[in-house]
Order: sequence, then C-alpha cells, then structure tokens
Amino acid sequence: MLKPRDLGPGESTRTFLEAMNAGRLHLARFVLDALDGAIVDCRSERGRSPLMFAVLLKDPAWRLAFARLLLERRAAVNLRDDAGRNALSLACERGYLEVIKLLVQFGADPDAVDARGWSPLMYASSQGRTAVVEWLLRSFRRLGQLYLERADRAGHTALQLAANGGHHQCVRALRAAGALILILPEPQSPANDDSGAASAASPPHHAASERGLPQDEEGAQEQRFREAAADGPEARKEPSAARGRPLIRRSTAPDCQSLLGY
Repeated sequence: MLKPRDLGPGESTRTFLEAMNAGRLHLARFVLDALDGAIVDCRSERGRSPLMFAVLLKDPAWRLAFARLLLERRAAVNLRDDAGRNALSLACERGYLEVIKLLVQFGADPDAVDARGWSPLMYASSQGRTAVVEWLLRSFRRLGQLYLERADRAGHTALQLAANGGHHQCVRALRAAGALILILPEPQSPANDDSGAASAASPPHHAASERGLPQDEEGAQEQRFREAAADGPEARKEPSAARGRPLIRRSTAPDCQSLLGY
C-alpha cells in the first residue's frame, strides 16, 4: 500500500498524473494530501501543469473531477506552459465546454494569449468549436473582456481563422457579436500595365481607404462596405452592421473569400 513516505519529490507528480490517467480520484487526492498540495503546479512534459493535463483527459467525468480537485487545492488557473498556453486555451481547442466554464469560474483569463498571439477564442474559432465560441462571446463580450479584433503574430484574427477553416457557424457567431468584415487586398498590377495607370488615376477616397485613413468617416465606411458587398450576398444584406465601425483590410489566405460568400 502506498504511504506518504514513499512519495519522494521526483515521484510524486508522476504518481499523481498516473492516477489521473487511470481515473483514480481517491489516489490523486491522497497524493495531494500527503504532500500538502505541494505539487499542484509542478511542471512536467512541455512545461505543463497537472491542471493542463486534467483538462485534456478524454473522459468527461474524469476531466471535470480532476480539474475541480486541483482548482480547489489552489492550482494556478492561468499558469502557462513552454508555448505560453494556459489550461483555458487547451480546453477551448478541444471544445470541452463544461471544463471551460469551471476554469472561468475559478478566474481563468478569457483573453490571454500564447507565444504566437492566439487567445482561447482563436483556438476555439480555428477548430470550429461553435458552442465554445458562442459561450465565450455571450459571457465576456458585453463586459469588454474579449477583444474580437485581436490579431496573432501572422496578422490573423479569430474571424479569419474561422473563415480559413471553413467554420461557417463560428463566422456567423463572430459577425453577430461585432467582428469586422474582412476585405481582401486588391491584386497589384505591373507598373507598365494599363491597369496600373488606371489605378493611379483612381479617386483620392479609394487611396485613403486602402491606407485605412477615413476622409469622411461615414462616407468612407459606406464605401468600404460597398467594396466588401461585391464579394457575396451576405454582406449586401447587412449595410447597417458595417455603419459606424471601421473595417479591417489585411493580407490573408485566398480561401477567406468564402467568408463573404454565404
């Protein structure tokens, strides 16, 4: 029978993780009690804590039970691994809504970003976790704790990531919450081409919108929306949604064209 004196510093975390993987809640609780909770934030593979491993368990009951056990023992809910990810972003990527709610209940930051600039919302959007995206938007958007236009190091927002993955329901949820319409950059013509001269002769307001500089705020926003509306029927249906907020122009993958196509 395992006794407290058998749990040395090098074996305690491994024993606890093995108990979690086997669903042995009583053994895991015994290990924590024997060490007075000293291992709740111990790092192991890839710098991940026991809480991070708990939220990734495949069994929903085990996942919730072990995450609650660790959080009630004061595990650091916003601790980050070697990639800068916390337990909430891991759970959002997998779409584990129940444990996401638990993490938020214990103070998880819904807008924390990792080393590449991805937030929990971005992970959920990139994987098409519609229920998670909708819950995050419903819970935090009105409180101003969720920045929809946050871009990662590559310049992609949650809306772009959802569009790139073809996750139309996530796109709709983000658009409904106020995420900006994407406008793809216009192809550049060679300098000696006739179209280049035409571009140079384009009206001044077009150049201003290319640089994102509003000249006449209301008129510039309407002009941008009309440019976006040419790419799909959905944008034409929602002129009021674009009025009053600027639209983002970014370089992005060609398959983002599908964003405005339904």
